[in-house]
Amino acid sequence: MRVAEALDLLEGFVRGPARREAVERFAAAGDASAALHALRGAMATHRWPGVGGAVRSLRSFVDGLDARTRAEGLHVLFGWDFAAQRRPADIAPVLLVDYCVRLGVPEERLRTVLATLVDHYCVGVVSVIAVRAWDDGDAESVLGRLDQVVATIEGADGSGRPVVGDVETAILLGVAYFHPEEDGYFALLGRLATLGADRALRFAIPCATVFSSHLRWGMRFMYRSDAGALRADNGMDYPWVLRALLTLATRYDAVTTAGGASGSRERLRAAEGILGALAPDPWAFTGAPLSALKRFAAEHELARSLLVRHRDALLADFDAVAPTTKRYSPMAFGCNFVSNASVALATLAATDDDRYPALSALWSAAGASDAQCADAERLAKRLMQYSTEDPSRLGAHGAPLVVYDVRDGVHHTNVVRRVLGELPAS
Repeated sequence: MRVAEALDLLEGFVRGPARREAVERFAAAGDASAALHALRGAMATHRWPGVGGAVRSLRSFVDGLDARTRAEGLHVLFGWDFAAQRRPADIAPVLLVDYCVRLGVPEERLRTVLATLVDHYCVGVVSVIAVRAWDDGDAESVLGRLDQVVATIEGADGSGRPVVGDVETAILLGVAYFHPEEDGYFALLGRLATLGADRALRFAIPCATVFSSHLRWGMRFMYRSDAGALRADNGMDYPWVLRALLTLATRYDAVTTAGGASGSRERLRAAEGILGALAPDPWAFTGAPLSALKRFAAEHELARSLLVRHRDALLADFDAVAPTTKRYSPMAFGCNFVSNASVALATLAATDDDRYPALSALWSAAGASDAQCADAERLAKRLMQYSTEDPSRLGAHGAPLVVYDVRDGVHHTNVVRRVLGELPAS
């Protein structure tokens, strides 16, 4: 099936009353356990009940596009079971339903939880389509349509609890976790390199923050500040960070060369992203290429040259985007995998009346309003609280899977300042 046809089918499902009708059918199945069981079946088969017994099936295109992606080595709908060291039999949205069953869903919150889980499933389908956006030869057009699909999923016909906020976050949610195969990562990274400048920047900002949050989390809780151990265990992450860093440094170069003033929104957003990309391991991008980056030596040298060229300007701009207790900073956000944050965000529907912004609110604070920063900080702190309030949610060695720690962000910022300051002036 062509990607455009798949988009037509997904748009038909997320627009209008189809999701609400499905939620009502599930809720009519009985108590919360029965309703969640019915939802689980719909997700597993990609067949959604409608009015009068009608069924809307998404299976043909989901299975087809997902099969293409798995053939390349990426498993967008399937996570990784670290305990069993294998892929689970069920897709991630189904496992999320199972998790909610184990947690328990109050009857009075059942419809809210059902609608939230349906939206998370739809975001998963967006991820499947997004990584195939290049198949029809016009990725920019497909991603543009997916922008609207994400807005519709998180609009008036949905749960009212946004998930990702943009298609770039949906892509990262689908791929930014452990994959034992590397070919799929390289294939997608190569396709992302063909994006136009504006779309590439839109991807680079969340990419820098998501991978930075993962690697900084690892440095703190897994590798005990051992950069060698970080590199040995995360070699595939480094090319993605390099791609984001080069995109951001190229934009920073263009803005400053065109006379963009220090403190301008566009310049600070690029500087903030550069800071995040460098934060876990600045030596990897200011020194000789690591083994993981040998095949990207030309890109590495270009990124390094841009850092040298704008060293002093970047150090000055870092002052404006450095983490502080007075304002949200993505440098203070750490997460083992972005899927951990997504799971927490979904299950809060069972307990919290409060509404939170989408995950995309966490990726950048430069140019954001005070209200937006306050919402992002509230989300980050609530996700951290969720990850620590039950011992079963902690990772290895009792580590919280999501943290918001300004002091840790300040530490990494200071390291970047020192390492960048040691580069020769251009």
